[in-house]
Amino acid sequence: MKTPLLGCVGLAVFLAAGFSAAVKAGEENPSARIDALMAQFWKEKGVTPRPIADDATFVRRIYLDVAGRIPTAEEARGFLEDPAENKRTALIDELLGSEGYVNHYFNWWADLLRINSNLGGGQNIGPAYIEWVKSALRDNKPYDEIVRELVDADGGSYETGSTGYYYRDRGMPLDNMANTVRIFLGTRLECAQCHNHPFDKWTQMDFYHMAAFSYGVNVRNQSNKFSELQREVLSDRDLSREEKSDLRRAFQEIGRPLRNRPEVAYEPERLPQLPHDYKYDDAAPKQKIDAFTMFGANPEIASPGARMEAYTAWMTSPENPRFTKVIANRLWKRAMGLGLVEPVDEWMDSTEAVYPQMLDFLESQMVSMDYDMKAFLRMLFNTQLYQRESVADDLEDPAAFAFTGPQLRRMSAEQIWDSVVALINPKPDEINWKQQKEIELREAGMDMMTEALNSKTPEALLADAKRIAARQKGLQEELAQLQKEQVKARQAKDQKKARELAREAGQIRNQLRDQIYDSIYAPAMKEAKIEVVSLDLPEGLGTMEMKPGMLDDNGRPNRELRRQLDEMEAKLIDTEMDEVGVTDPKERRGYANFRRGTISNFARAANLRSPAPAGHFLQQFGQSDRETIENAETAASVPQALTLLNGPLFNSINGSYTVYSRTVDAQDSPDAKVDAIFLSFLGRLPDDEERAMLGGELQARGDQFYRDLGYALMNSPEFLFVR
Repeated sequence: MKTPLLGCVGLAVFLAAGFSAAVKAGEENPSARIDALMAQFWKEKGVTPRPIADDATFVRRIYLDVAGRIPTAEEARGFLEDPAENKRTALIDELLGSEGYVNHYFNWWADLLRINSNLGGGQNIGPAYIEWVKSALRDNKPYDEIVRELVDADGGSYETGSTGYYYRDRGMPLDNMANTVRIFLGTRLECAQCHNHPFDKWTQMDFYHMAAFSYGVNVRNQSNKFSELQREVLSDRDLSREEKSDLRRAFQEIGRPLRNRPEVAYEPERLPQLPHDYKYDDAAPKQKIDAFTMFGANPEIASPGARMEAYTAWMTSPENPRFTKVIANRLWKRAMGLGLVEPVDEWMDSTEAVYPQMLDFLESQMVSMDYDMKAFLRMLFNTQLYQRESVADDLEDPAAFAFTGPQLRRMSAEQIWDSVVALINPKPDEINWKQQKEIELREAGMDMMTEALNSKTPEALLADAKRIAARQKGLQEELAQLQKEQVKARQAKDQKKARELAREAGQIRNQLRDQIYDSIYAPAMKEAKIEVVSLDLPEGLGTMEMKPGMLDDNGRPNRELRRQLDEMEAKLIDTEMDEVGVTDPKERRGYANFRRGTISNFARAANLRSPAPAGHFLQQFGQSDRETIENAETAASVPQALTLLNGPLFNSINGSYTVYSRTVDAQDSPDAKVDAIFLSFLGRLPDDEERAMLGGELQARGDQFYRDLGYALMNSPEFLFVR
């Protein structure tokens, strides 16, 4: 363990002789400036900082805080044995540049933005939105630019995934505004939607003034030639009501593969109205309200169409009194465990930071760094403050926290899961290239099918619709008869017959969809000479081509394309086996099956459905349900303990081909195996007392000892906490 840089005596010496020098150094080194400010803060508080943490504590902490998982035994050992003086700084840089950072910080953004794969249209919109957020993190897009692209998003979901921000709250413009202000300005306005805020200065009128900026945002189906034809045909007064109804159903079925391609547009004439029971004397009920900002200078709006641009510019301006402070405080909390302002999203005029000078400095640094979140985090992680031993105080009042070290905290559900993944999966941080390609293929398929419909004349499309309408009428009679038979089967409690009839009804519907694809889309794509789409694959695999015929009746990749993706995945696994030296044919088959299983079942949380399905480990350990902002839970529970103690998780970790098992099995002595187990779970070597105790256990338990030791460490508090 390194000698503490600031002990009880050292603090006094530092303050007396070195403070001014540290301040001067901090003018060039913002990390040193933070440490100098903290030294002044501790002096005022009359407290002593925690000692600098040892390398083992640091390496585990920094992996969890940046990459969202524990280090592997190999990664931990490499760091502990590295003699370089700047190895902490180098590791911080390495992790901030890793895909692990993207995965970990995506989880945070998903909690903030309530990214939910299970919402309607998720098959197309959700994946594009998720990939947009990941790409923004991967490319280190400046924070203010991210916010601008979210708040001022427009266009189709495949033109920019940021439109998912408004799709998430589609049909709820007032809720969306309240969420926007809470996330990016740290202010809760939702109470003022129905009445003046009971605890803050905001009035109901303030709420509607703010809502007026984005109220005109509308999420609607993307307009194209086909949708325009529908409107034209269905407005024809010469058609009977029955004919219109039949054509409407036919158009819906023809356009079904394109139904989940919404666009975000702005309708400047739309303004919110006060509720019918508005009771204050500054306006009348149901009065339309124009845009006005809640604080700061009200922007000039040249025309109604410029409202959103003005709104976004005002919100993300460095002059905005809360925008920069809120993100600086949020990122400080990510590093230190507690914000300088708590709660981080409940700022009021009376709010004062635990240490105002520090928050002012952080705000100035965020601006000077051009909202570079990685640069800001790098500054925090390189402070002595962050690298001190953690503080385990159980605080009732966050304002009493003196930040003498980072706060001890339990891992999030995602950190626990992703740490398990790192113990099992040989490539835990690998980009999910297959998922990316599936999104790209789906996008390409939508483009092909849209282009095919747009290439047809209105007369041809109308003829198609009439033909499908006639076919639908015939099928309706067949389906009606099947439904009657299903009712009889259920009444007779013949479940087998009922399932067979349901299956037959589904086949009839699929026949119609096949007919639409084969008789409308396929010929149109051929006649329009739609080009083949070429997609880049991971290094060493070249490219793959998607031809217009490689679609199913939903416009998704067909079996042939999915088979190609599976073959590419198999090639990558073969290459991986060559790299790790698996040569025996039987072993290769076993390892290949293991890797396919890890890709499906032990992927990082960021690459699973958002949120994970009910009953999944992540949900059991407190993952946010993504219904409200940041509502994850880290409190322990009896079911969690039983899952770790009695569930199948440790058997999965202890499987033959896992990273953990291969690491332990490769060791050639009992002491080396024990070291590997400690490094795998805790990122450190056992101390002398632990070695002495474990020696006797090894003799008593034999080979079962190693399994028991791993099981015990996985269930220890040290494994579950960020120290």
